[in-house]
Amino acid sequence: MTSRAQQKDTEADRELYDCLNSSPPRSFLMIAGAGSGKTTSLIKGLAEILNKHGERLKLRRQKVACVTYTVIAASEIWADVGNNPLVHVATIHSFFWSLVRSFQSDIQGWVINRIDEKLVKLRETAANFGPRVQQRTRDKSQSDMARYEQQRARISRVRSFTYGTGSDYVNGILGHDDIIKMVPQLIVERPLMRSLLAQQYPFLFVDESQDTMENVVVALKAVDEELGDRFCLGFFGDPMQRIYPTGIGAISAGLGWVNITKPENFRCPATVLSVANAIRRDGDGLVQKRGRMIGPEDALVSVPGSAHLFILPIDERRDQRIAQVRAWAAGKNDDPAWLTDEGNEAVKLLVIVHRMAAKRLGFNDLYAALNDKAPEKFKNGFLDGTAWPVRPFNNFVLPLVNASKKGNEFEAMQILRSQSPLLDRKNLIGVNVAERLGELRRFTESLQQMMELGSDATNADVLRHIHESRVIALDPRVLSYLNLPAQVEAEEGYNAEAAEDDGEELTKEVSAMDAFLACPAPQFWGYYKYVNNDSPFSTQQGIKGAEFERVLVVLDDDEGTHVQFSYDKYLGIKPLSDRDEANRREGEETAVERTRRLFYVCCTRAMKDLIVVLFTADVTAAQRQITALGLFPADAIHLEDEFAAN
Repeated sequence: MTSRAQQKDTEADRELYDCLNSSPPRSFLMIAGAGSGKTTSLIKGLAEILNKHGERLKLRRQKVACVTYTVIAASEIWADVGNNPLVHVATIHSFFWSLVRSFQSDIQGWVINRIDEKLVKLRETAANFGPRVQQRTRDKSQSDMARYEQQRARISRVRSFTYGTGSDYVNGILGHDDIIKMVPQLIVERPLMRSLLAQQYPFLFVDESQDTMENVVVALKAVDEELGDRFCLGFFGDPMQRIYPTGIGAISAGLGWVNITKPENFRCPATVLSVANAIRRDGDGLVQKRGRMIGPEDALVSVPGSAHLFILPIDERRDQRIAQVRAWAAGKNDDPAWLTDEGNEAVKLLVIVHRMAAKRLGFNDLYAALNDKAPEKFKNGFLDGTAWPVRPFNNFVLPLVNASKKGNEFEAMQILRSQSPLLDRKNLIGVNVAERLGELRRFTESLQQMMELGSDATNADVLRHIHESRVIALDPRVLSYLNLPAQVEAEEGYNAEAAEDDGEELTKEVSAMDAFLACPAPQFWGYYKYVNNDSPFSTQQGIKGAEFERVLVVLDDDEGTHVQFSYDKYLGIKPLSDRDEANRREGEETAVERTRRLFYVCCTRAMKDLIVVLFTADVTAAQRQITALGLFPADAIHLEDEFAAN
């Protein structure tokens, strides 16, 4: 067990122990703000279960489950508990698959229903096409229907299903999306599934609960409602840190549950914590306390820090103005690290998938393809690397080529073994393994050449190479576009601008995929750095849980096209849209609530110094409004004349 479990207990930790050691244990919700040590409490909870219930779990061949959302987070928690075999740490997808994989007939029935549902939806969409829908959109719709009809005819012959990154039903492969839809449904509908889960895992913790999909929460709560005397369910999260639209946010407590609040913040200096509390004030009202401190336990002192806001005009000098802000900070704080622009250690720039980052890191075309005129599902999935067009690159191509370039054959082989059906045991029967490995080596070498900077290979070239080599199964949605006839620029009636005007999501998707497939494949290296936080820039959506000494947050609605977020609306500089007003009347959230949460996450990354730069069309109105909101002290709000004074 790591030192995190040995850290001094907070009041929230003691409440957690009471829940776990009650007879029977009580389910709970822990709301832990940014920098509170939520994961530390989770680790402490796991340690308490092992200490007090470990022998009983061992005798009954049971485990405690901890579900999280990334492989990296799962690995860190697994290491924190000392790789204890009584703890099962997994991503939500792999955990659910472990529950359901032996129920093959149920899986097949679900897949058949899934195909039928997709066919119904496709037929309804096609029937409602308006006169302005382009022929390529109609062709794509017909192609999808034909593909699912073929799958429906062949699905009964599939002998068993496995789990991969993308779905390929006729070859027995379920994707991420399938797992997250299927398993909760089976848990809700099948009493046996609920009993099996509670019997195997009498304790289940869910990390980052605010980002859990609602159907997952409903399924787990169904287990608790029926088997609560034998099942303890714990959610660890913070509704104020929900960013993704698929997350449930706040979770309502079940009967007999305990609500635990952890208000401490151990990360941010008092100046930054004051800003965080001001942001949160109009959210859920949780007031965080303490702040980052250093020194021996009996003589702790607050860490000196700073929090400043610059309001600057929108023009073509954004890069220059940000450089001026950094120079100002270096002088103000007597800290030359603000001028460092290498790597991501000195200063972290947080932006909403911003053209500034795309331009600097060299993925302009990729950004434009999946952002500018793309459907919302592409824009949102592009923020964190989960959009289905980019998955083959992020999950397979780039890790494999990266390992190959480093000469790390072991890592390359691990990637191939984990993802390629060519190395499945059943597919190696009667095969010359040495020849198969040689084929994979040659495939990797050619892939590396295609991904070299300066290569003229397009995304379509790379994806076709993968498909023809059969090394991994590509998402059928990707394949449908590779098989769609190429766009003819002079095709009568086809126009990307008109496609946008049609308002049809499928039409937008067709246009976006045309642009995506034509992008230079090596641009993915800059994007890969971006979404993996390996550059000075980071997506504001991708840094939850991270922390940095110096944080520079760039707010710029003018260069963004994400209607879900608007700093001008949040700050009261711009009026709400008609859609926002309608949502407010109906009790639904608006861009204001979504942006408030995003802003809170960004500002609470700072361990020492925070600077926020707002680019806006009306500097005077912005200054007046922000001062009235009280987010920053008046003497911490600066305009461009500060540079001259400096």
